[in-house]
Amino acid sequence: MVMTRIIHIVTILALSVAGFSTPLMINSEHPPSLVASFSGWEPVEMLKAENDWWFHEGPGEPGEFLFYYLIDEQLYIDDKHETAERDGKIFSSFSVKEDYPDVLHLPWLRDYFNPVNNTTAYYAVSVKSTDDISVFLVTGHEERELTYLKEFGGRRFYRTRVSGNPCQQYYFRVVVAEETLFLGSNGFGREKVVPFPFEGENIPVEFFDVPEWSKGAVVYQIFPERFHNGNPSNDPPQVQPWEIDPAQANLGSDGFFGGDLEGVIDKLDYLYDLGVDVIYLNPIFESVSSHKYDTTDYLRVDPHFGDDMVLQDLIYYADLDGIGIVLDGVFNHSGVEFWAFQDVVMHEEESEYVDWFFIRSFPIRSFQGMALSYDGWSGYAHMPKLNVLNPGLQEYFAQVVEKYGRMGISGWRLDVAGEVHPDFWSDFFKPMVKSINPEAIIVGELWGDSRAYLREDMFDSVTNYLFRDAVFRYVLRAENSASRFVSMTNYYLANYPPQVLHSLWNLLGSHDTERIYTAARQDLELAKIMVGLQMTFVGSPMIYYGDEVGMVGGGDPDCRRPMTWEEDIWNKELFSFYNQMIDLRRSREELRTGDYEVLLAEESVLIFRRYTEKDSTIVIVNPGSRDIEISSPITGVFRNLWSAKVEEYSLSQTLTISSRSFTVLFND
Repeated sequence: MVMTRIIHIVTILALSVAGFSTPLMINSEHPPSLVASFSGWEPVEMLKAENDWWFHEGPGEPGEFLFYYLIDEQLYIDDKHETAERDGKIFSSFSVKEDYPDVLHLPWLRDYFNPVNNTTAYYAVSVKSTDDISVFLVTGHEERELTYLKEFGGRRFYRTRVSGNPCQQYYFRVVVAEETLFLGSNGFGREKVVPFPFEGENIPVEFFDVPEWSKGAVVYQIFPERFHNGNPSNDPPQVQPWEIDPAQANLGSDGFFGGDLEGVIDKLDYLYDLGVDVIYLNPIFESVSSHKYDTTDYLRVDPHFGDDMVLQDLIYYADLDGIGIVLDGVFNHSGVEFWAFQDVVMHEEESEYVDWFFIRSFPIRSFQGMALSYDGWSGYAHMPKLNVLNPGLQEYFAQVVEKYGRMGISGWRLDVAGEVHPDFWSDFFKPMVKSINPEAIIVGELWGDSRAYLREDMFDSVTNYLFRDAVFRYVLRAENSASRFVSMTNYYLANYPPQVLHSLWNLLGSHDTERIYTAARQDLELAKIMVGLQMTFVGSPMIYYGDEVGMVGGGDPDCRRPMTWEEDIWNKELFSFYNQMIDLRRSREELRTGDYEVLLAEESVLIFRRYTEKDSTIVIVNPGSRDIEISSPITGVFRNLWSAKVEEYSLSQTLTISSRSFTVLFND
């Protein structure tokens, strides 16, 4: 073997969470091994990042270390790194000093290096929580100080955003106790620094952005069977009267009212006037139930909803109004009437579809609605779980994705997304969807922390129940803690990639929850505060059909009552508030895609700012039962949305924030 000197391989040093350690990172078309003094000179396989970047974490204890790379049985050293000679041989070398600060930058992780696109990227470091430190990003002749982001695992994270020409060579200037050090691809040093060499698309983390149209969009969820009956001729048998007393109605899976896709088309003017940007439809594919989460045929619109032509008309006419259509994709499980499952029931082991499911034994058996010889979603017999990694099933789902993608849908909302094997999303579904329409949005139904699903390879967004949890805790709980709301929302604002935040579906109610007016105990002022927060916070507000007119209902299925179209029984004040807040949102860029800053969170009072370089909106909230005096955190001249008065605010003022109030101030 020959010792070869190369230029294109770059060693990158950083420091790990557990104090000092030394990750090494190189770029190579072929898998490299690391051979080093700290590994007993035994070859160690390196881990792969993106675009032919590879890394390995080395030692953390102080000392001098030697290493080289082994690629295709050839030895390589790196001219960009220090070299040392031992026994007549040349090695790459690095040292770890005891007095170096504990600073971590791992550029193969999106938490540290987050390239959004060709114009925007985020750079971050983490430091030990006890360290008093300042960090600056240096790119070319520009220097930016990183600002505090969050604290996690005993470490403080700092981050900055670069726009214009972000993916270029960079390094960090670190100031500790008035001493300046540099952190670059050659590790820490007091003088010599070699920048991290990422330029253009030669980066260890893929670009990841979400569709621009989805950022800050107003989403309206429709449960088709209960929204509007536009064509009674396609009604299923035994349809119930639309305005039946809910106490007498069958609202369950076998209860029908005749809602359909033509009914949605009929109400497009209503949705346009409301200010809706996106319609999310609960499942529309053929199924025996009213909710359609037990699919019989994914390639066929349920005949009681219409057909392909009606769906195409809906997409077309909605698009004329600037409204996108997002379909509900139920890929975790099918219905027991799904033709492939019925083939398994009939032919058992001989069925060519047997591996599309998780069959434990034959014959197919169930008892009292629960699956016995096969896996069902949550054990239910009528929803057999699908083996989504099966190639044959994926071929079928490829037809599904292509058919509706070619029809012009704007994306997919994915049912129980966390219960589906992640490789299905990353290796099949997202590439398939984006190959048809790169601007389609993919939204996973997730109820908790969704960081693992928002790393570029699976979803663009999620159903943000974390926002709902924070609003309910703040507005409806007795303590009305503003600081708790900030803590609960900051959890995901600081941990999710910033490019997805404006596209998160911020919901207050859905087909799986009680309605917000019921949750607010039909207290109009509290309901308005909840809606006001939804319409002014970071993300995409998602309205569940009928919430805007004050519909009530408990949990599933009571929340699935037919839409009330008799305006005489609408809550007109709540409906007017929805309209006013959506109009404000559509007229103020900062409310759709602007930055967010908490100005004050004391007792029950929350004051935050949404802003761009030009404009600013201040939101003042107090859901509590008493007026509270505060020292003003607001400076500048603003117009009050409700009174239309223009007032000047200063830090020297004392403000009284009325109980059960929601106020919006904005600059003209």
